[in-house]
Amino acid sequence: MKIIITVLAVLLALPISVQSGFAQKSSVDDFNLTSYEIMPRFPGGDKALSDFIKRNMHYPKSAMKKGIGGRVVVKFYVETDGRLTDFSIAKSVNSQLDKEALRIIKKMPKWEPGQLGGRVVRMGCAVPVIFRCENSHAPLVLRPDSANKTNW
Repeated sequence: MKIIITVLAVLLALPISVQSGFAQKSSVDDFNLTSYEIMPRFPGGDKALSDFIKRNMHYPKSAMKKGIGGRVVVKFYVETDGRLTDFSIAKSVNSQLDKEALRIIKKMPKWEPGQLGGRVVRMGCAVPVIFRCENSHAPLVLRPDSANKTNW
């Protein structure tokens, strides 16, 4: 049983290291970064992104009345010129909340594009939009979700 847990732990760690965007030389003793990655960024950073989402959110009244809330994750691409394209829902909560999250994300201005190895490249991003009903006591935290970073 202990071996199975160890094997599972190693297998679960593999996708995380592959998606990190870092490459290392073959020698474990000589750890050097040979390429680097700069993720796309909302103009003004995470705080500005959070403020933008809060300012533009129109919580659907029927969802609020029913106490429906949660975290909708919207994924999209940031093109080399900063435009956002190819929007989709990566994590759904409810069709009304999904629609509102997409509306907010599609309304965003151009982002600062990402870079890989010093070159500006098209990159995929995922941003959570959190809907919290007034009667909920859960904390509201809005920030880009690096855990949802995916190599699209």
